[in-house]
Amino acid sequence: RDSRPEGPTRTMFKGLRNIAGRMQKAFTGKELVGVDKHGNRYVLFQPDKSRPPRRMVDPYNGVYDQDKIHKLWSMWLAQTRDDAPTESDMEAYDQQQEILAARVKKVQEEDAKVRLQEMMERQIDIEGSGSVTIEGVMEAMNNDKKPAEKPGSGGGKFQPQGWNPNKE
Repeated sequence: RDSRPEGPTRTMFKGLRNIAGRMQKAFTGKELVGVDKHGNRYVLFQPDKSRPPRRMVDPYNGVYDQDKIHKLWSMWLAQTRDDAPTESDMEAYDQQQEILAARVKKVQEEDAKVRLQEMMERQIDIEGSGSVTIEGVMEAMNNDKKPAEKPGSGGGKFQPQGWNPNKE
């Protein structure tokens, strides 16, 4: 908010802005609810008084970009949130998302360490190279490849021509 003191000019400007908002609503059926940091304007649109108002966004420059709509405004538009979000609501939400992202990253790193330790304990051969390296294990984990077992531990390859069900 603006920290300038209230004065007669400022009070008059607020009054004119309020009157302009009422006139806009009367002529267009749109009532301004809020504006975000990207300049998108969020409105209630009610051209027919017998129906409930619709929640809409008037995108900045007329180009709708979902990436520039804050999650809380999206929730308001989808009517999963009753009140329009305030700046403090959005700041708190963003902080929660940052905390959550940090926690997820920490859990993923811990999981990678546990997976690496398990692979090292089993002496897994990465892609048949014959030796286990941290780089190889990490590469296999990042590529979502299951490392090959040690040669000879799988019992060899299946050869269908060598199998005869009638043979005892």
